[in-house]
Amino acid sequence: MSTKHAPETEQKDLDLGEVYTRTELWIENNKKAVTYGGLGLVVVVLLAVGYKKLYAEPRATEASENIWKAQYYFEIDSLDKAINGDGNYYGFDYIASEYGGTPSGSLAHFYLGSIYMQKGEYELAIEHYKKASPGDDVLRVLAVGNQGDALVELGRTDEALARFEKAASMETNDFTTPLFLMKAGLIYQEKGDWKKAAKAFGRIAQEFPNSAEVMQARKHLGRAEQMAG
Repeated sequence: MSTKHAPETEQKDLDLGEVYTRTELWIENNKKAVTYGGLGLVVVVLLAVGYKKLYAEPRATEASENIWKAQYYFEIDSLDKAINGDGNYYGFDYIASEYGGTPSGSLAHFYLGSIYMQKGEYELAIEHYKKASPGDDVLRVLAVGNQGDALVELGRTDEALARFEKAASMETNDFTTPLFLMKAGLIYQEKGDWKKAAKAFGRIAQEFPNSAEVMQARKHLGRAEQMAG
């Protein structure tokens, strides 16, 4: 059997050797370009490291040191000071605009979305939620799902439904997944799409029996299944 396959093995060895030879010739003929390319790569890496150490990381630290007072005002419902600051400390608006590329800047956008939701300024809430990309998985999902809440308030239920479904699929857990499945199910129910409503409620009942939404889901599931036929 080894004799039968020997010609194929020999041919593969010859092909491989030919590839190596061609590669060596190409490198020899393009030595200057390869050298410059290597130097260019080194320069790019050094610039990236320098940007991170000398600019990005110090700005991230600065932003995290400045956001705490705005968070305090948010917690005590002093929302205008949370947005604009108090004259001594920055508010979320400044931090979001000046440090937008940092984790704290992104978090400031999330807070602003929450504040404008409370104030009933839903378009502004959506704008800031879209700019928020928190490192925390739950907040990242809420930034998407909360856009759906704002869209419901604006009467744009089809867009809201898309946000709720996206949020429900982003992370699987007992908090955000059933929360946004419930919101999607209620919209489907309102639209008279009982089959999809039953599917949403059924997922909560079957997959998230320990969630806060499970009792409500079971309540709606029976009717949705009946109406879906």
